[in-house]
Amino acid sequence: MSEKKIEDSIGEVLTGEAQENALAFVSHLRANDMLIERFVYHGEDKRHWEIKFKDEIVCYVLLNDPDDETISWTIMPDNSSTNRFAEFQADDDLKEIAWNNLNICHNGNCGGCSQGTGTRKKIFGKEIDNVCGMAYNFTNPDIMALKLAKKMMDIRKSEVIGKAYPTEQAFSL
Repeated sequence: MSEKKIEDSIGEVLTGEAQENALAFVSHLRANDMLIERFVYHGEDKRHWEIKFKDEIVCYVLLNDPDDETISWTIMPDNSSTNRFAEFQADDDLKEIAWNNLNICHNGNCGGCSQGTGTRKKIFGKEIDNVCGMAYNFTNPDIMALKLAKKMMDIRKSEVIGKAYPTEQAFSL
């Protein structure tokens, strides 16, 4: 028996715009030769996938359990190099989207940080305190946040290939 594809789980868990956006994101990943594999680190019962390009992590996609009353989906881009977005040029609206989707450690023990607390990071030219090790968390992204997440995947793919992504062109959506 083959393992269920992410598209099948999206169809079971999400509806409406959330489903359309999630499927569009997965389509973008597949069109860019990304490998989508179940990620069972948090348990077999979780709907989590890790996305890779040439064996390098690009992002994680999480779907909430169908019994959860806040049915949602989340994109967590790889942050092995959180400096990658330190100086990228972007308009103010896109910077706000990025800053609004940061994972901030509020209680110092979110579990995503190696020391249990976030660190100070420069993101799109702004110094921000208590940023989690998994710096971004796009939960139920709207169309603009989804475009930003897709662009982040394109940048990560360029890094894996070994190609520099021009910062002045990075976020012209």
